[in-house]
Amino acid sequence: MHDVQGTPPALAGEDPAAGLVPLLREHAAATERRRRLVPEVVDGIAAAGLFGLAVPTRHGGAQAGLPAQVRTLAELARGCAATAWTLSIYLTGSWLTGLFPEETGAEVFDGAASRIAVTLSPSGVLTEGPGGLRLTGRWGFNSGVADSHWDVLGAFRPTADGREHVLVLVPTAALTVHDDWYASGLQGTGSSSVECADLPVPAARVLPFPTGAAVPGGDPDAVGLPRYEVFPLFSTLNAGTPLGIARAAADFLIERAPGRPVAFSAHQDQSQDPLTHRKLGEVDVKRRLAVLLADDLADRTERLARAHRPHTLAERSTARASAATVAALCREAVDLVASACGASSVRADVPVQRMRRDIHALCLHAGLNPDTALELQGRILLGQTPQTTFL
Repeated sequence: MHDVQGTPPALAGEDPAAGLVPLLREHAAATERRRRLVPEVVDGIAAAGLFGLAVPTRHGGAQAGLPAQVRTLAELARGCAATAWTLSIYLTGSWLTGLFPEETGAEVFDGAASRIAVTLSPSGVLTEGPGGLRLTGRWGFNSGVADSHWDVLGAFRPTADGREHVLVLVPTAALTVHDDWYASGLQGTGSSSVECADLPVPAARVLPFPTGAAVPGGDPDAVGLPRYEVFPLFSTLNAGTPLGIARAAADFLIERAPGRPVAFSAHQDQSQDPLTHRKLGEVDVKRRLAVLLADDLADRTERLARAHRPHTLAERSTARASAATVAALCREAVDLVASACGASSVRADVPVQRMRRDIHALCLHAGLNPDTALELQGRILLGQTPQTTFL
């Protein structure tokens, strides 16, 4: 998927994601201050057609494979991590929406322009009464919701023998979006809370939470389409943004070091400093290891989906551990760059401080936390039960 230097090849001809990097970099600070994407960035991504990357071709999208999606996210994160992460959510939303009945997809997708946010945690309740289905709940960490058209929300629906986890597709305009996203990292993702009470929901916009290899459009005859699984797909897409942050940090140090004096030392040019050489060399190795691991994860997930072969328990655990290790390696690389930049790396006008906060925030995400992912991997390797539903 990438070369060993981590540079993504073009999706087709000139890479549209690479062309957006200067725009994203220019607006990264403003995106963070606004706590959501700025209009210039939304317009740029739309013009490049990237919102349609995971939209099914039958609805006017590109339906790109996971390797292409991951390299796009990695490229965008070189300019702005919050933008890349928000797009990863929209790509997930496009795939999930493609699992709903065909009539729902036809209603929701507007060619390649639709933006669909996602919060899978069942923080709502879907009830049924004489007037039909009604949704009530409040969902947090809803990245990108303010600029979305639709939102896929997790909920519990009571059943005769208990309850089931379902996904409910709701127009964002029907939700109350709370302006409550104030964070030390990834603040530009606009991961605000949303809420609704007794909201009517058509039955065609409700989907049982996908388990196993999901069939696009609910059509078992869709033999030519890949059948992804929820958590391996999430893990794969989650790995894209950390790669770009690490690449951006390394590039920043390479560009900054020549001619810069090292404080309280005899080195008047940091590019001649042996300690900087040592740190930059380690950054490069960690970053390339992360690229190779992310490549392997994307290729494996795509291959199994196209073969319609579900992941084993061990393969699902490995996917999550791989994504978390990608994030951990990238965090270590960014920390090394920050240390090489010295005290000035904490200044608000020095981009590496934002990169550092963003990568540390990512490593606290449920899907990218190295501690929980590797603990899970160890349990599975020892033949023990996973004790988590995030698998």
